[in-house]
Amino acid sequence: MTSHLELRQLRYFVAVAEELNFRRAADRLAITQPPLSRQVRALEDDLGVQLLQRDRTGVALTASGAAFLAKARDLLERAEQLVSQTRRGAPKGEEVRIGITTVVDAALFTWLAPALRQRVPGLALTQKRQISQQSVADLRRGLLDLAIIGLPSLTGGLAVEVLAVDPLVAALPAQHPLARRKRIALAELNDDALFWFARSLNPAYFDHFGTVFRQLGFDPPRLQEPADHHVLLGLIAAGQGIALIPSSLKTIAREGVVYKPLKEQSVLRIEIAVAYPREGLSSHAELVLQALRDHHGLGLPKAG
Repeated sequence: MTSHLELRQLRYFVAVAEELNFRRAADRLAITQPPLSRQVRALEDDLGVQLLQRDRTGVALTASGAAFLAKARDLLERAEQLVSQTRRGAPKGEEVRIGITTVVDAALFTWLAPALRQRVPGLALTQKRQISQQSVADLRRGLLDLAIIGLPSLTGGLAVEVLAVDPLVAALPAQHPLARRKRIALAELNDDALFWFARSLNPAYFDHFGTVFRQLGFDPPRLQEPADHHVLLGLIAAGQGIALIPSSLKTIAREGVVYKPLKEQSVLRIEIAVAYPREGLSSHAELVLQALRDHHGLGLPKAG
């Protein structure tokens, strides 16, 4: 039987596998959900295996899907390298590739593309919405020019400039006993189940907050945090737990969920930064970097 495997299908599958949510994957790929679902299903049909398990609570990788994900990433990376090698001998295109972390509201950077079009009308800005650790890896492989990431992250070998600070807030069920308080202390949430992410997603971020939690005497029972933010808010609204999220995500309203500032916000916060290679930044990438500095104020470079 002839295979009709396409790189587009691999890109679609990898996006869904990393987001574990079709809506977020579609947003990341700048397409709608129906063609995304069709292409992933066509890939599964062509391979003759189920790669994703779908149900009402979300999406999960099957054992075959997890094994195929590593191979798909490798194939896409080699395809990117082939394109990059070919382009080196050709005139440089006016394109800048930037990763944007999923830990903050994407609306914080909607101004960037229009601002760049005013400065260089022909400049294309390709944005990849993904976790910080993936963007750092893509920077090191030459697949991105710059990346907006959350700190702490493992950024060795990269230049890093802090753009903004985003304090964490508590996302609580609307019926929570503390829901009417203006501000709460972290220790008051010690008996609540906390939705928290897996260490593999960002070891530096995980370990940093583990240290902060120990210093504050905060050790609540943990629940696995869903990859999709809307699913997370739905579980909180149902009273299944609480979460600590960057305050920028408060723009995502959900009936049954309230957001409360924390008294310890001076230490319970993340830094939003731009990371980029120390050498070899193109003139167009420099332009994007300067636009970020102008918008947020010049950050002091941090050793990476």
